[in-house]
Amino acid sequence: MSIQRLVSAVVMIATAAYAQSAAVSRGNVKYSAEIKRTSYGVAHITARDYGSLGYGEGYAQAEDHLCSIADQVVKARGERARYFGAGKANEHLQSDITMKALGMVDRGAAYLVKQPQEIQDWYAGFAAGYNRYLTVTGKAKVPGWCQDADWVSTITAQDITAYQQVTLLVTTNFAAMIASAEPPTASPANTPTAAAALDFPKPDWASNGWAIGKDLSESKRGMLIANPHYPWVGSNRFWEKHLVIPGKLNVYGVSLLGNIGVSIGFNKDVAWTHTVSAGKRFTVFSLDLVDGKPTTYRYGAEERQMTKRIVAVDVKQADGSNKKVERTVWFSHYGPIVNVAGVGWTSKRVMAVRDANTDNHGAAAQWFDMDRARSMKELQAAHEKHQGMPWVNTIATSRDGIAWFADSSSSPNLSQASLDLWRERVKSDPITKRFDQQGMVLLNGSDPASEWQNDSTSTKPGVVGFANTPHMERSDYVFNSNDSFWIANSHAPLTGNYSPMHGEQNTVRSLRTRNNDLTLSNLSPDRPAGSNGKFSLDEMANALLSNRSLAAELFKDELVARCEKSGNTDLAEACKVLGAWNGRYDLESRGAVIFREFLSQYQQADYLAKGRLYAVDFDPQDPTNTPRGLAIGNLAIENLAKAVKVLRSRNIALDAPLGELQYADKAGRRMPVHGGDGFMDGLMNMQRNSRNTTTLEPMEEPKNVAGSRTLTEKGYPVVHGSSFILALEFTDKGPRAKAFLTYSQSGDPKSPHFSDQTELFAKKQWRPVLFEDAAVKKDVKRQYKVAN
Repeated sequence: MSIQRLVSAVVMIATAAYAQSAAVSRGNVKYSAEIKRTSYGVAHITARDYGSLGYGEGYAQAEDHLCSIADQVVKARGERARYFGAGKANEHLQSDITMKALGMVDRGAAYLVKQPQEIQDWYAGFAAGYNRYLTVTGKAKVPGWCQDADWVSTITAQDITAYQQVTLLVTTNFAAMIASAEPPTASPANTPTAAAALDFPKPDWASNGWAIGKDLSESKRGMLIANPHYPWVGSNRFWEKHLVIPGKLNVYGVSLLGNIGVSIGFNKDVAWTHTVSAGKRFTVFSLDLVDGKPTTYRYGAEERQMTKRIVAVDVKQADGSNKKVERTVWFSHYGPIVNVAGVGWTSKRVMAVRDANTDNHGAAAQWFDMDRARSMKELQAAHEKHQGMPWVNTIATSRDGIAWFADSSSSPNLSQASLDLWRERVKSDPITKRFDQQGMVLLNGSDPASEWQNDSTSTKPGVVGFANTPHMERSDYVFNSNDSFWIANSHAPLTGNYSPMHGEQNTVRSLRTRNNDLTLSNLSPDRPAGSNGKFSLDEMANALLSNRSLAAELFKDELVARCEKSGNTDLAEACKVLGAWNGRYDLESRGAVIFREFLSQYQQADYLAKGRLYAVDFDPQDPTNTPRGLAIGNLAIENLAKAVKVLRSRNIALDAPLGELQYADKAGRRMPVHGGDGFMDGLMNMQRNSRNTTTLEPMEEPKNVAGSRTLTEKGYPVVHGSSFILALEFTDKGPRAKAFLTYSQSGDPKSPHFSDQTELFAKKQWRPVLFEDAAVKKDVKRQYKVAN
């Protein structure tokens, strides 16, 4: 069903239902919630019903992060250009055009009325709580970067669900391509080459998730590591919470800002986390156009006319006035037309995108049921019933010691005939091959055989049903680190007739994936589970933050030997520093910097097979230990020399400790951060300088140093990486856990909870998670009720 037909079918009902819900929240039903703030600003919220629980959540989140929530509401409404102008390279204008063309506000309304009544009440309560805080505080006193901003206003439940639709859909990331797609006014001959650029955004989310079963647990019960790698600035940050409705709900964990409930966390019976799936959430369709009709495409023996949607956007001008800008956005029956760089929209060909989450109405309900699950079976049943996971794997454990992995995220369901046609086009069509090299699937949209197929077990049209997704249950361990489902446990590869849309089998794993698996198998050099091979809570937590570099374990000794043998006096100091380095990326590590710069001289493809970096090729029979060895030849020494040159050009000592260069900018305060790049360095504790492009919150953006892909003029700023880190074990007395929220709970630079956990994280001083009533009561720092 097209976006226009979808929203027109439900928007009138949704708007009426929401108006009724909003009226209820304003006066007919009183909200009341109790909020206890314990150490580090963690919010423990107790309420009598879901509306009141949402009220407490909305109020408390607004205290800490009103600016980030308001920013995302403005984005979902399609109003950024109204307040901020067209933006650099028209980024705000294009975002607004796309949000309006995709109907995000109407989508939010449609999504809202499809939820169970408890969730509708929860959303309405959240909006009311947020609004209450804004009203009581006033815009002029709102803490943070949006103080007294004209774009801060009250919100509705529909605004929140519209924002969540923005995050559920992948298509919203293609705003520039959707907004700029215009039919040609002439008919130029245009034959793109295989080297044509593709400007599809590459997801930069990453994570580690471990579930340890009873066989590898000292407690003989389940254990969990949650280690999502997400932005440290702006939206897509996590907020920590403990939510209680006596007799109905008792769950602890985090959600992304502006979300209700717990998306990563635990209750007394189950614990779970998520990692971004390596599968496909969309496919691109190449449409053959009818001669002389650039908005008509061939579909088998038919001709199909594109549909269009004219949208109007207010754009702030230099003098402060607003100018109305109208644009026409085009759609095929698959989805929106996109202007792909190097391909464009010619008289012969254009591209369209279909998103697997277009009809995903089950995400909120699925997490709701997971929050309340009383066993692993109930948690698994939530996946099968709702099939709402948008683009994440689930890694879960239980008090009875079950470890479970599932990639049940929304994936296109392609027929074998369609897959065969696609593979043939990868060989014969340069553009299809180029897409494949970028990890994307380009189908022949003019051939009806390319249509997604309906799965009778699926809740969504054209999407693989839960029964046909990869999942496995174990009593030792399962994990994921953003590679495909194939190696969730290297002792039992997950094989079968799964669609490549879920990810590939028998393919090389990242160094971070390999490090995770070696750790869980107790095969890494430090033997993290000890001599008995069973993890305690402390052993598991320490293993994650060991900051061992698998790249160093694979290459360092050979690199040092070649360095010393080379006789190059300019490298003598580098040889000495690397030789003394222990291969870890801790704050005090001397040698990590020069090794990182050495690795940065290689390209991403070098890490995937024998060649410029590796001496031994990938072996699918030994995926954790291959590829390996430093490639023969002079390239390694040449790259080490380049690394030395880069550091000396910035007057950086070759033995500079990592903590002097790698830092988080906390309102102008430079705070040291340990960890490294998961893909290149092979660390589990990943930290990167990867800007969050979804937010307008100001952030430091130093320029990169010439000759390096990682070093900036200010060092290694961390704006993305380990975020909420949870280490949990179930015991006979219930769950026991410790955690970090690395960037801290509050976004207000004046709050004591703006950087307190960042300091803990730097010292690797885990803090206890307070779940039992007695523990919470002993640590209450601030207690208050909010009501309306």
